[in-house]
Formats: sequence, C-alpha cells, structure tokens
Amino acid sequence: MHRHRASTLFSAVVVAGLVTVATACAGGSSSASSGVLRVANDAGTGSASTMDPYDGNRFWPAINMVFDRLIGVDKDFTPIPELATKWESNADLTEWTLTLRDGVKFHDGSTFDSADAVYSIDRMIDPEFDSPVRAVLGIISKAEAIDATTLKLTLSAGEADLPVLLADYRALMTPEGSKDSVGKAPIGTGPFTMTTFDPEGTSKLTANPDYFLGAPKLASIEIPTIADSTSATQALAGGQVDLLLSTDAKSTALFADPAQFTVQRIPSGDWNAIDFRVDQKPFDDPRVRKALRIAVDRQALTDIVLGPDGGVPTCDSPVWSGDPYRWVGDCKQDIEGAKKLLADAGFPDGIDVEIFTSDVEDHMVDLVQAYQEQVKPAGIRVKLTMADASGYWDDVWMKEPAFVDSWGQRPAAQVLNEVFRSTATWNPTGQQDIELDAMLDEARSTADATQRNAKYQAIQQHMFENTAIFIPYHKTLVRVMRAKVKGIDPIVIDAVRWEKIEVG
Repeated sequence: MHRHRASTLFSAVVVAGLVTVATACAGGSSSASSGVLRVANDAGTGSASTMDPYDGNRFWPAINMVFDRLIGVDKDFTPIPELATKWESNADLTEWTLTLRDGVKFHDGSTFDSADAVYSIDRMIDPEFDSPVRAVLGIISKAEAIDATTLKLTLSAGEADLPVLLADYRALMTPEGSKDSVGKAPIGTGPFTMTTFDPEGTSKLTANPDYFLGAPKLASIEIPTIADSTSATQALAGGQVDLLLSTDAKSTALFADPAQFTVQRIPSGDWNAIDFRVDQKPFDDPRVRKALRIAVDRQALTDIVLGPDGGVPTCDSPVWSGDPYRWVGDCKQDIEGAKKLLADAGFPDGIDVEIFTSDVEDHMVDLVQAYQEQVKPAGIRVKLTMADASGYWDDVWMKEPAFVDSWGQRPAAQVLNEVFRSTATWNPTGQQDIELDAMLDEARSTADATQRNAKYQAIQQHMFENTAIFIPYHKTLVRVMRAKVKGIDPIVIDAVRWEKIEVG
C-alpha cells in the first residue's frame, strides 16, 4: 500500500463543548510471545522509504507497529485513549488539554512524557519540514508541556474534531531529539521494535515484552516488499506471506477455501481517483474539469472496476458513507452536458487526454480502462499510459498532468484539509480554491454539531462544481490472510491492535 492508502478512518464526531473525556484503558500481560507474521508491503516509495512517520515516504504499516498515537480508535471508529488517557477543550475549541499515560517506556528504556509529545507535534506542524501531517494538524499553533503528564495544545482557530485528527495514523509519538535517527533506527513506545529496516527487501520487527497495553502474542513480524499487487496476491496464495492488508475483490476466488484462508470484507472510505493538474492546460478550465467528471456512469464504473458489491459510488466527495458529514449528491451520467461544457471551453470536436497509471495497487489500471470506455460518447479520447510501479508515488503522482491516485479513508475534517486545502502538501492537483479554504475554516470552528454538519455538506457541494479530482467510488475493503492468523477483527487497519494478533 502506498502512502495515502493507509489512513486513519473515523466516522465518529467529537461533540463540541467544554469537555470531551475518555477513560483509560490498559491491557494485561499476556503469555509468552510466539510465532511470526509475514505482512506484504508494496514497492511504491522504493529506496526513499523511511521510518520517520511524519515524512511523505513513511514505511507503512510498520510505523503503527513501532510507534503509538496520543489518541487511538475503537471498532466503532470512536476516539479512545492510547498514550493520552483523557482530553478536554475550552468553550471556543481553541485550547485542548490532554492527560498523558504515566510510566510508558520507549524501546530504549527512556520514559515517554509531555516533552516528547511537544517535540513530536512541533515536527508535525513545522512549516519548513512541511510534513503531510501538517495539513491535518497545522491548526495547532503551540504545544506546551504543563508538567510531565499534561499537554496543552493552542489552536489558531476552533477545531471541534481535534481528538479525531490526533488519531491520524501518522500522528505518532517519537522521542525528543530523534529527527536524525528515527528514519533508519526508530525508537517508539509501540508493541514491536524494529530490528532490521530494509524497505526494498524484508524488514523485521520483534515483540516488545514491556508494551503498556500488554505483551504482543506474536514473537515477530516480517514485512517483505513485493513489486506489484499481482505478485502480492500470488505470494499469499503460494504461502510466502500470511496477510494482504488489501486486495482486489475479484481475486478472492483464489482464497475460497476457508480451511486455508480468511477473507474479510469491510465497508470503507478507501478511494481511487483520476487527478487533473490545474496548472496544466486544458485542466485549468473548470468547464473541462467538470465535463471530464460528469461523462461517467459511476454505478456502472464501480461495478466494472470493483466487481458487484465492491464499492459505493460517490459524487467526487472523499467523505465516505459512514461519516456523519457525508453529502449524498446527484451525479448521474450527463453526456450531452459534458459535450456542451467542452464546446463552451473551445473543444467542439472533443478532447484528447493522457492519463498515467500503474499496477502498484489493485484497481488503478482497471479504473482508467473503464473510464476510457465510459467517456467516449462525450468525445473524450483517453490515452492510457502505464508507469513503473517502483517509485510511482515519487515519479508520477503530482507530476504528470493527469494520473491515478489512491487514498485511504479519513474523517471529513481530515481529508478535506489534507487533499483539498490550497496550502496542503498533498494537494495533488495544485488547485487554489480560496473560497473552499474559508468554508473549511468556518466549518471546523463551529461548535454546534447540526450547524457544522450543514457546513460540511455545503463544502462537498461546492467541490462537485469546482474540483479537479474525479472520485467515482468508495471501496469495500477486502483483506485476506492465511487461516492460521487470528486476532484481526474485520475493521479498518488503523483500528487493528497489532499486539493482539497471533499465528496459530
């Protein structure tokens, strides 16, 4: 999976008000760790991969095995304690105070405290470092250590959903002063320690027996990097790996024997997209962009690409059906409307478009092939150009005029800022929409939940008229593992507790 795909997913909304508190949770000690779990990883970031969780080329999913967040998420995607045991806000949502868990140790034996939290957050929001996480947590203007277990966060504006944003899968705590070493020799508080970091080969992790939520049931985890999605599927079928965090629903026939494999189908907010760079002609014209999006029968395309019941169509909104801020729009295929928009934009005879894609992940090639056929009647002539899977996210993504994208589910307050805000590091189309930025600021600082919901609805309607990102569907996530793997609930991977997994 690439750097976008594995993202924190939540449908819960933090109720605005003076106090939002979660009770502490802790795991007891388990029996001796045993067994090895082999988890497939894709080659999308190649040699640029790093264990620095704030870097755009972070090595997922290992970062969530090595590090912990302040706030986690439960099976219902509700924020729950992780390194913080409770949190509260002031009346206007501009100050949040978190109480940290006492006595937690890093892998090197040092104690985690509020100074480490301040250091970690300062790196996340540093404009010079420009981490992708900054688009999510950049609203934090100051992090302060009140005492060893009390952290105060001051925001530049109110944010009702800050606990949800702090549960971002990259918002992980690292030791104070670790920026020069964390990329290759990471030290965290998590259930596993990194013993071998080899992003182009096989990385290895060992159980942390002193993990504060209980010793892991596994003795170790191995993460071999596999060239492409087809090879990963073959590796699971052939017994070279034990777990595919995501695969194509159409390949599940290979894993039909329940004595050998477990298949989980999980409704999610994962999505593919075709992105059009607005700094490249003809995509600088909003009429062209809208024509390219309304010429598609989204239900038919979803069925072709993902298979029957493989996903849910969406009207270019990244906010999934389980999120309370979800907008249900009307985006029926409109061939004549697309033709008119193109003619008005100076293309009465149709338009030629080259779209770059890759087999680095499932569905990315199928999407362009299905799109290519769907838009022909509108005079949109698509050339599909294949790019190498290795390094796709560095060499093609955000660089070519039109390309396929892939993101994991995120809560509305996160994804709308991380992908669509004008100043976001991971704004893939380069679109500068100042009106949208203002709408986002207003929505996030609205304390009343009903009013906030209405504002997020309006944001998504605005995006449908103006966006340069074609988002046709949200996927039903398919996870496949060997039957001997136990302890992984049918939930999104960011909610999985790695310390509870075992290999029978």
